[in-house]
Amino acid sequence: MAIRERNLTNAKWSLLSSIKIVGIGVLQLSLLAQILQANELNLLAIAIVTLLVIDTLADRGFGNSLIRHQSLSNSELSVLYWGNVLAGLFIFAVLFVGSDMYSRLMAQPELAIMLEMISVIFIIIPQGQHYRAILQREKQFTRIAFTEISSVLAGLAVTLFTVWLTPSVLCAIWGYLAMVSIRMLVYCYYGRSWFQPEYRFSLKAFAAVRARNG
Repeated sequence: MAIRERNLTNAKWSLLSSIKIVGIGVLQLSLLAQILQANELNLLAIAIVTLLVIDTLADRGFGNSLIRHQSLSNSELSVLYWGNVLAGLFIFAVLFVGSDMYSRLMAQPELAIMLEMISVIFIIIPQGQHYRAILQREKQFTRIAFTEISSVLAGLAVTLFTVWLTPSVLCAIWGYLAMVSIRMLVYCYYGRSWFQPEYRFSLKAFAAVRARNG
């Protein structure tokens, strides 16, 4: 009975967090759409689509399913952790270095600074997602829901603050950066009870661990 009640509580928290996150997201987008100039709406659309893709890929990638559904040793988790961090750094470098070229191709000068800001996300996300997957494995859904809600609220607060300072399409990205940063820190805080990375890594070991994902 206790297990069933805990599962119901976890499910309730997950549902409530999803509803709140969607509601806050709609509110944030509505606000930005009202204050931005017409020529900035295209950039806002690009930013939103990019951030949604990043969030979706982050949840599906970085070996999350491998962590959630398989028993890995601390050494294997460490190899996976550092491999994902390095992969994030590589994506960051590609986006950051190529931001000017991409902006010229799209004929959107403002796109360069957007891509540079978005590239930083790939340094942050792998760490948080790793610990999130561990919390999912340990069925810590209440903590996950709390983390998601609090980080989204923090992101909204930063968005509103930057809108108050200088309204621009970058406000959405500042808010997202704040959200993923808070989310990463809280997930790391909770997740370190189950995992603390060892300072070891090799490409061969990383490939072997990832190969288990099939």
